[in-house]
Amino acid sequence: ATKDGEISLGRNVLIGFMTWEGYNYEDAVLMSERMVRDDVFTSIHIEEYETEARDTKLGPEEITRDIPNVNEDLLRDLDDGGIIRIGAEVRAGDILVGKVTPKGETELTAEERLLRAIFGEKAREVRDTSLRVPHGEYGIVVDVKVFTRENSHDELSPGVNKVVRCYIAQKRKIQVGDKMAGRHGNKGVVSRILPVEDMPFLPDGTPLDIVLNPLGVPSRMNIGQVLEVHLG
Repeated sequence: ATKDGEISLGRNVLIGFMTWEGYNYEDAVLMSERMVRDDVFTSIHIEEYETEARDTKLGPEEITRDIPNVNEDLLRDLDDGGIIRIGAEVRAGDILVGKVTPKGETELTAEERLLRAIFGEKAREVRDTSLRVPHGEYGIVVDVKVFTRENSHDELSPGVNKVVRCYIAQKRKIQVGDKMAGRHGNKGVVSRILPVEDMPFLPDGTPLDIVLNPLGVPSRMNIGQVLEVHLG
């Protein structure tokens, strides 16, 4: 991030050096709930998901919207080619790229074998191998890239006919276990997030935003950190 052409990383917050019930032992960071509530350290994370359509012994895999035994509600954000649209809001289990893979004889169910006996080769013998959002993930699709063998500029591995990459952005609030760092290599892990009313406060009643361990200053001899907290 920059401001007026100058590098401008991080946020200015009110910090104090003091021990607090052992929660800032070994460089751990004690933080005020205000940092979470006001999105002071909220960040955007972009996750990349990829699927390939390959040649198999039973035939080529196909990226398509026509997926067997899938609820139409799961297909609402897919385009005609079976790929998620940019801007779609997705959650765990949602389909990003529809894909079907040919099935072998041993993989057919009794019902599918009966249909094949009645209708012959017309019955589709494919299984759903679509790319889905993993458990616990969510976000908004911000970009989709498609690489094909037809495009001479795309270098694909042998046996791969098509590659689709989806990029999903999600907003994450800071939480216990996240790592924080200053400009001079001083780093620590958030050990506890306290309500504002429980944070140590200045003589005028202003609560601190972050509490750091004072023992980390003389032991590390990080002069840059000391100057930074003095200058703000």
